[in-house]
Amino acid sequence: MKRLTVIACASLRRELELLAAEAGPAIRFQHLDMGLHQRSAEALHAALQAAIDASEDDAVALAYGLCNRGVIGLRARKVPVVVPRAHDCIGLLLGSSARYLQELEGAPGTYFQSAGWLDQAPTDSAIRQPDFTFGPNSNVTRERLVERYGEDNADYLLGKFEDFTQHYERLAYIATPAPEAAFWQAAAQSLADRRQWRFERLEGDLGWLRRLLNGDWNSREFVTLAPGERLALTCDERLIAAEPG
Repeated sequence: MKRLTVIACASLRRELELLAAEAGPAIRFQHLDMGLHQRSAEALHAALQAAIDASEDDAVALAYGLCNRGVIGLRARKVPVVVPRAHDCIGLLLGSSARYLQELEGAPGTYFQSAGWLDQAPTDSAIRQPDFTFGPNSNVTRERLVERYGEDNADYLLGKFEDFTQHYERLAYIATPAPEAAFWQAAAQSLADRRQWRFERLEGDLGWLRRLLNGDWNSREFVTLAPGERLALTCDERLIAAEPG
């Protein structure tokens, strides 16, 4: 392989840049805005397909998981497209879907964070204003709800947002050798303290992302779409599979 296009969520930029220097093939990165996660699956799908179609390299690799099923239906047209069998980027940072599911099984009320998630959470008003979002930069306030929906509805809607988040009990910060790691871990700890959640530091494992960049695309962890195929959702532990497009 001569050249690889890697299309990735900006939340993974720090880790991918660390790995790029040791990767085998020449890599061209395209980091898509994390704000796409605040929009519909169709919007994420459209952005990913456009980036795939625009690539002029020998192969395309996605640093995305299912991500609200935004990857489902993506097509390989001119070159192979490689997609991890991941639920989302949390599994990619933990090194495997098995570890991700194990963490969720052990503590179902877990809110995962990483340096990239904290850094890249959208704050631009053009992205955030249409929808209310919860996270380290949550824009849900009673004042905004009153402005949008009036006094009569504000308290009811605020209660609904609180219901949505009340099941969280633990904030799990995935530690990677990203720049300013101590700063972002402290930010995660502060968020946990404000929400009165238990804080836990999890050691990240960049092996899965390393294999994505190195072209070590084993069928257990990745689906490789040949030109003319598209990505389909499966109803088993594989998560995704290739099908005729």
